[in-house]
Amino acid sequence: MIDRKSLDLLSQAILDHLSANPELIGALVAESGLFPGDLRDLAADPTPAFGAALVDFICTTDERLAAFSAESGWAQQTVAHMREALSAGSRD
Repeated sequence: MIDRKSLDLLSQAILDHLSANPELIGALVAESGLFPGDLRDLAADPTPAFGAALVDFICTTDERLAAFSAESGWAQQTVAHMREALSAGSRD
C-alpha cells in the first residue's frame, strides 16, 4: 500500500525533475492532453490522482525512469513498485 506522504514526496521529486528538463514538460502536456496552465494549477496543489499520473508518466519509458532515478536519487525499482501498487489501486 502506498501512503499519501510517500506519493507526495515522489510527486514532488518528479515535478522537480520536470522543471529541470523542459522537454519532458512538453511530452507530459502532449501525452496527457493537459494545457500548460492546467499543469501549473495541478502542480500547485497536487492530488493523489495527479501524483499517480506523474508516476505513470515517468515510468512510461526505461530511459525516462533511468534519467529520473539518476537525477533524483529515487531507485528505479522503488518507483516501478509504486507505479504497480498505484495501478492496482493500493493507495491510502
